[in-house]
Amino acid sequence: MTVPTPTRRAFWICAALGWLVIGYGIWGLIDNANRTNPGQWIRWFAGSLIAHDLVVAPLTFAFGAFLASRTPRGLRASFQAGLIVSAIFVLTTWPLVRGYGLKADNPSALPNNYLAGLVMVLVVVWLVVVVVTVRNWKRRT
Repeated sequence: MTVPTPTRRAFWICAALGWLVIGYGIWGLIDNANRTNPGQWIRWFAGSLIAHDLVVAPLTFAFGAFLASRTPRGLRASFQAGLIVSAIFVLTTWPLVRGYGLKADNPSALPNNYLAGLVMVLVVVWLVVVVVTVRNWKRRT
């Protein structure tokens, strides 16, 4: 089975499209400054980068290394994948779980129970990890 290799042309096309989307987002942020509050957004974005680089990534790496040293070789990938997916979900839903943007005069803002939703997603992620792990374990024995 051969695996197709990406071409440089496809890479640069996708990179250009990505930069166009980023540019459009920045333009919308600035063009709607009275509603988007760019200063607060920049602080949030910078804080997210710092939180990722100083907290989330090191904890994910440390826990992944811990798992790698304590799990059999054939089971490591599913555990580490579950950890990475969980970290991504927690990081992206944290503002919703914390209720950032919730306003008393707008009951339709953040109308759901985001903590319950996050817990359900994490349960599904780890159920998939368990199923994949059991399947891999049975294949190896």
